[in-house]
Amino acid sequence: MEIIINSVCQVYAGQKSRKTIDLVLNTFIPGYEKLNLDYAYPKHDKNYIFKTEDEMVSYFIKTSALTQTFYWNKYQDNPDKIMVGANITDDDKLIMSLTMDTTEDKKNMYFNRLKEILQSDIGVITYLDPADYEDGEDFIIRYR
Repeated sequence: MEIIINSVCQVYAGQKSRKTIDLVLNTFIPGYEKLNLDYAYPKHDKNYIFKTEDEMVSYFIKTSALTQTFYWNKYQDNPDKIMVGANITDDDKLIMSLTMDTTEDKKNMYFNRLKEILQSDIGVITYLDPADYEDGEDFIIRYR
């Protein structure tokens, strides 16, 4: 079976939510590596370093009209090299992604599982690079 490198499955998840991000993380890469605390910064202070990952992600969830994408990895016990992405769009929507190195069959299984847990039929699979879209509404229009 041929391994396809950098398959990117993206699914519309609705309104931005930490609960949704945690659901995807814990489903696909439990025990994931925490983000570096300087991964992102608040809009008003580029020198501020968040104290916890939760503070960082919550800032972007609670603050309207910001765009931020987070990626989590897991380096042990992750044979398909799944990386979870959460793209928070400036219209306060959330697009979740799985980037992986796996077979065509397993990629399709992961894509369908992601759509199932997000209760969404809006999604796209790309290779190497994530899909192109302006915001959450544009994602819905392009990939419905």
